[in-house]
Amino acid sequence: MSELAIFGGQPIVTGTWPKWPVAGKRERELLEEVLSGDMWGGTGLGPKITALNEKFAKYCDTNYGAAVANGTVSMELGLKAWNIGPGDEVIIPAATFIATATAPHHVGATVVYADIDPKTCNLDPSKLEEAITDKTRAIIPVHIGGHPCDMDPLMEIAKKHNIKVLEDAAQAHGAKYKGRKVGSLGDAASFSFQQSKNMQSGEGGIIISNDKELIDLIHYSLGKFGRGIREKYSGHIHYRFGWNACYTELQAALSLAQLERLEEQTEKRAVNAKQLYRLLDGIDGIEPLVWQPYCDRHGHHLFNIRFNSDAFDGVKRAQFLAALNKEGVIGSSFYPMPLYNQPLYEADKKLSMRKTECPESEKACHEIIFLEQNLLLADEGMIERIGDAFRKIRSHASELHKIDVTEEDFMGSAVLKKAKETAAK
Repeated sequence: MSELAIFGGQPIVTGTWPKWPVAGKRERELLEEVLSGDMWGGTGLGPKITALNEKFAKYCDTNYGAAVANGTVSMELGLKAWNIGPGDEVIIPAATFIATATAPHHVGATVVYADIDPKTCNLDPSKLEEAITDKTRAIIPVHIGGHPCDMDPLMEIAKKHNIKVLEDAAQAHGAKYKGRKVGSLGDAASFSFQQSKNMQSGEGGIIISNDKELIDLIHYSLGKFGRGIREKYSGHIHYRFGWNACYTELQAALSLAQLERLEEQTEKRAVNAKQLYRLLDGIDGIEPLVWQPYCDRHGHHLFNIRFNSDAFDGVKRAQFLAALNKEGVIGSSFYPMPLYNQPLYEADKKLSMRKTECPESEKACHEIIFLEQNLLLADEGMIERIGDAFRKIRSHASELHKIDVTEEDFMGSAVLKKAKETAAK
């Protein structure tokens, strides 16, 4: 009988991984403060939101923040505040979550897809120049999985062409680039507080910047029905067309508590990730995307690994993931296709898009697998079990060919998989 759990053997991991989301005494205390008061939401200008805006901006080494309904509308509002719209172009990486494209599309801009760096799966600065035209108004680099983009050359190119840079840091809370916090590197930055993220309130997001006028415009006006800014703020006088992007006091209470433990959790993920790099070193067909020299600290929302089928005896990625999950190590596949191949562009011809050549994006979508951040909050012994599981499966690679699975079986985060199960009922 095979040792592999998928064929009836004993799994390597028999315990449970750290629960996510984490909720403790502090969340309950802050929620009770809100529930005991008379402001739960509505205005988006309550004391908890005010505190969060200040504390999270400071954590990221910036001056101002505006918490909003989610990490997609935060990018949308940033672009709108820069007057980006129809006729303008916004460059984004071709391999990322759809939200990065949704934001510029919602303001009517043309999305331009550029290729990624194979070492990080982040936007490759060397590919930017070929994507830029006289219509380019913004670049949205994504710190994918929590690894910072190589921002210095990117910012140099943006400055040369007078282009705004909006960091999509949805997956990069606490990451550091050359001694600087992610979120302080561009003209503005957007973070997500969606449930799977390293700091979360179920849903929500924030945009931060050192540009006070930008954040005031978003916080008081664009995100709140176009009302006036500061002393001109009024419930029923609207100076511009705006959104209802209000965050709530209840969500802010959760985020404030999450922020208090973010630094400790980020450090633990970093330590465990470095251990896991060592444990996976030398396994044929398994190539973790390691920290690049400019990365002082990885956010590790995801632990990304390149799965080389040829070097793994021709085993398919989905077959490997099937075996890995049965060993008790929860793993998933990367985004299924570059965004320019998504069926939405066939369904909605009004969406304006163009792409450059993106061979690395195509390759990543076929090869990358990831482990989620809560696994990296486990104790040292559990991290060792991850390495044991990879090595066990590698030693039985020839048996995996008979596993009947599809790529879709292991696509998406745990949160999205649960949602899919609910939707199917």
